[in-house]
Amino acid sequence: MKTLKQMNSIIIGITDCARYANYERWFLDVPTKVDIIRLSYHLNNIDDIDKCQGIVLSGGEDVDPRRYKRPDLLGQVELTDIDEKRDEFEWEVIERTLKLQLPILGICRGMQLFNVYHGGTLIFDIPKITKIDGHAKIQGMDQRHEIHVAEKSLLNEITGCVKGAVNSSHHQCVDILGKNLFAAARAEDPIVEAVQWQNAYECPFFLGVQWHPERMVDQDSPFSYNIRQAFLDYIIEREKSLTEMHATEEDAISNHQ
Repeated sequence: MKTLKQMNSIIIGITDCARYANYERWFLDVPTKVDIIRLSYHLNNIDDIDKCQGIVLSGGEDVDPRRYKRPDLLGQVELTDIDEKRDEFEWEVIERTLKLQLPILGICRGMQLFNVYHGGTLIFDIPKITKIDGHAKIQGMDQRHEIHVAEKSLLNEITGCVKGAVNSSHHQCVDILGKNLFAAARAEDPIVEAVQWQNAYECPFFLGVQWHPERMVDQDSPFSYNIRQAFLDYIIEREKSLTEMHATEEDAISNHQ
């Protein structure tokens, strides 16, 4: 992996959630200066996306099943685990971020919502549907399990691994993948653990992970450290390219005057 280059600051927008402080702390604990913007419907600050150079879609509540055309599931999910206003706000966050071609890192719910945005669906409760255990918290503590990384995937390039152990605290997961998305890692079939663009190297950075790299015990793990660094490196390279492009355009204008 490239080492982080020095720049004035990186501005990252992070969607609000109950454990927002974990995400903020994770990005402030780097050598490069990072400024964080909290994106929340409570703050009504969707326009702040225009100030951001990268977006993190955080974890939290279940995605409303009506978002993936399964209103019949409403009777089987805990309505207190759904926040319709958050879904609506973050739907617009994704829309505007994609239009701006900003890099996106989706974590847990963030990956799931991104998948649903692109027409995918979710398994609303893993144990009920698949009879697989080992993903949800036990007595408030994250579980830990292995994942298998697809060779030549973006996640494989970032981590340098084809397998590894990650933390886990979810009861929902990706079912049908959204349009142009690819499963970069899986745990027990059919549990999708990471998602990327099918043509990842032709699109702006997007990586979604089902685990929580921001609170892994081993912060030096390639499934935590490398992911954060790859996201920041992409932002730095993108900003450098934009600066050079603008400078070239200004020179061209000056030469024609």
